[in-house]
Amino acid sequence: MGFLSFLFGGKYPSTQKYEARLKQENADYERFKQIASSSKYARYQELEAKINTAEFKNKVQKLKTERFRDTDAYKQEQEYLKLKNTSDLKQHAKFKSKQLDKRLNMAKQTNEYNRYKELEAIVTAPSFVAAQAQKDFKNTDKYQQLKEYQNLSSNSAVKFVKKTEASDAYKNFVRVEGSDRLKKLESLEVVVNSSEFQKFKAEMDDSKRFKKSAEAQLINEYEQLAKDKDIAWYQKNRSANTFAEIANRKLVFNDEFNTFDKQKWGVGYYYGIALANTSYSLMDERQTFTAKNIHTSGSELTIETRQEAAQGKRWNPTVGFIDGKFDFTSSLINTGASFRQKYGRFDFKVKLSNSAPVVHNIWLVGEKQSPMINVVSFGSDKKSIRVGSVTNNVPKTVTVDGANFSEYQIISLVWKADNLTWYINGKEIHQQRADIPQVPMYINISSNVTAKGNAPAAQLTVDWVRVYEANK
Repeated sequence: MGFLSFLFGGKYPSTQKYEARLKQENADYERFKQIASSSKYARYQELEAKINTAEFKNKVQKLKTERFRDTDAYKQEQEYLKLKNTSDLKQHAKFKSKQLDKRLNMAKQTNEYNRYKELEAIVTAPSFVAAQAQKDFKNTDKYQQLKEYQNLSSNSAVKFVKKTEASDAYKNFVRVEGSDRLKKLESLEVVVNSSEFQKFKAEMDDSKRFKKSAEAQLINEYEQLAKDKDIAWYQKNRSANTFAEIANRKLVFNDEFNTFDKQKWGVGYYYGIALANTSYSLMDERQTFTAKNIHTSGSELTIETRQEAAQGKRWNPTVGFIDGKFDFTSSLINTGASFRQKYGRFDFKVKLSNSAPVVHNIWLVGEKQSPMINVVSFGSDKKSIRVGSVTNNVPKTVTVDGANFSEYQIISLVWKADNLTWYINGKEIHQQRADIPQVPMYINISSNVTAKGNAPAAQLTVDWVRVYEANK
């Protein structure tokens, strides 16, 4: 409860402001849990995890710094341009761009060219050349063949073929055509001229490439969520561990006293009810306990102590229950049959109208009279209380001053395995680190009279009781 140790003036915090603080804390914690389980926060966590991965960060770095020249595609383009600009491949491309290869092929398919090639084979034969030396050669068929061959030499198709095939460009074409270098150039040309390649190149060299990326959109979404008022508030409180205490406790018993709940509370000492179904008082007590002195009104429970003659039972350790006469009537309520707990936080909002010799008590006890924890004992002075414990029937209590219990105050006990700590309105008033009880205990609230003297009516009023255990 350290976070509640604040003062609003005076020795102890104002009950009204302290309770408002508790109410606000509970409301804030509910908001905290709702945000934690919301789809909005789940998306924030998902994005936070994603954008902080090494893979995502590397991708963002590349999007911000990598350009086309850093890619394998750039290397392909450079290889393509280098091949394309070599002289033999350029000449080959020029030859094809003029469709000389197609025109050559078409010329070779003409009748004139085919007849020319046929005659060429005839007139260049050794026998034909020898026949030309004969005197009557002009009168032979061979002469006619020669004339036809000579005439065809002037044919445009024949002349085109002969001229083209004699050119350096054609010789280069023949050397390059079908080569591995040409095949490589042609395959690279398909790649670099594809729409996919050009799109990739344009994207890589776009100065707004990162801003247009899916990664930038995710980062922007994350940053917007981080600025969201709910998430920012949640993260701030999560980082500060604001709700560590409230998150570590669970409400296991409470009563707001709209009515008197007999399922929760028994009247009188628990073992008198459990063993003999009767209420009794101890030998030194001047009051008898009765349910008639318990009142609930306006969500408050009041135990009233009245000075009046009454009959009742006393417990005598030697002979057991005996009849007795009493000067006062009062009451005691307990949770012995309904609720017991070891460790936890016990809160009681109480006030009293007190006068000697009435003493009001809130205490915890188990199967035996000892150990016992005195949550609070109120004497005749409404500004003085006693807190502590009893172990092995030896009291270990202290007096605490300064709180005016004629008005509502919240008395709290935090019971841990190694210490007991008491608070008034969230301010620590005492801590005990030795003789800590280690058994489950139940709650007792009572008004008793042991001292001599007369007194007008005295009241102990409880607005609520709340008990918490630590979350497993």
